[in-house]
Amino acid sequence: MATVFDFDPNMSAKGGARRPLVWRSAKDPVFGKFGSDALHEEGFCRLTEAERDVIRPINDGEAWAGTHSSGIGLRFYTDSADLRVRVKLAGPFNMTNMTQIGQCGLDVYVRDDRVHGFALHEVARYDFDATYYEVPLSHFVDAPPQKRLFLIHLPLYQAVEEMEIGLDEGAAVWPASFGHGTRVAVYGTSIVHGCAASRPGLAPTNLLSRMLDEEVLNFGFSGVAFMEKEMGEIIGRRRADVLIVDAEPNAGVDERMEQNTEPFLDAFFAQNPTAGVLLVSRVLFALDLYDDRRVRIREHYRDFLKRTAAKYRRRGKRVFFLDGNKLFKGNFTEYTTDGVHPNDVGMRVLAEAYARGVRMIRTRAGEKE
Repeated sequence: MATVFDFDPNMSAKGGARRPLVWRSAKDPVFGKFGSDALHEEGFCRLTEAERDVIRPINDGEAWAGTHSSGIGLRFYTDSADLRVRVKLAGPFNMTNMTQIGQCGLDVYVRDDRVHGFALHEVARYDFDATYYEVPLSHFVDAPPQKRLFLIHLPLYQAVEEMEIGLDEGAAVWPASFGHGTRVAVYGTSIVHGCAASRPGLAPTNLLSRMLDEEVLNFGFSGVAFMEKEMGEIIGRRRADVLIVDAEPNAGVDERMEQNTEPFLDAFFAQNPTAGVLLVSRVLFALDLYDDRRVRIREHYRDFLKRTAAKYRRRGKRVFFLDGNKLFKGNFTEYTTDGVHPNDVGMRVLAEAYARGVRMIRTRAGEKE
């Protein structure tokens, strides 16, 4: 039976190396790792082993999802013309509403003044069902050596056990810092996790990181973001001046959001008392057109989160509310892949709203209401 690969070679996985390369672990400090405080341990996890042990008896799903590499990446300069990666995954591609590149692949950006920022350069396409791949990511192999700034986003919905970077023999490489030393943490559901983004760079936290030119920590836990106080404490220990909480699609399906929001926030503030917080109500789902109960719950929790933000501001905390119901304009069903999870357009709208919220909080730093 014929397949698309018989007629369109651009769909195929990439071929072998064209020249000798020097391979280094992606954990090497020269590659400027970001997006997690657990990268000193094995793998590319978002929670440390000790943190996973704490949360596992309470919410095993958060412990499992904490091993995924969503939001983790590398920023580095190199004059290498070639750039390849070797990646060992914990499991194969197996999702029904994501691309293989989004769940298990990665993408590379290059700083380019012509787009006034980072331009997408290549993505990791590899053989279906593989749990190990080696792919080239550079279109500069025939160009003369030149210093370039690279940005690589790791897979969204899979644990990366090992990763290596291959560069030309004799090439220089050194880490690249962000333009700003501030940090944002984002806690939420499968949407924050990156579900349905077509590639890792289009997950909301990765978009936000490029928009703000700063490190963003992804605490998206697919289907299980229930706002336990233990998770609030874990995130509070991170060095982040702003926390975005977008957990309503999970915690807001029953009474847990009302039960857990204040203990979660109190535990966070106990560790990080000066941070600002943005509480986000959920975006519109296509299913809202056909499920009146879902709409009533959505409206209830929108009002609840707005009241909660005002309550904490009266206590002197910088807690603000973002109405996610208003983000997708017009025919809001066109902003999702499957009726719930935003597509790439929806992800960008969401990230832009996050960015506005972060800037607002920082502008109002020190104010009390």
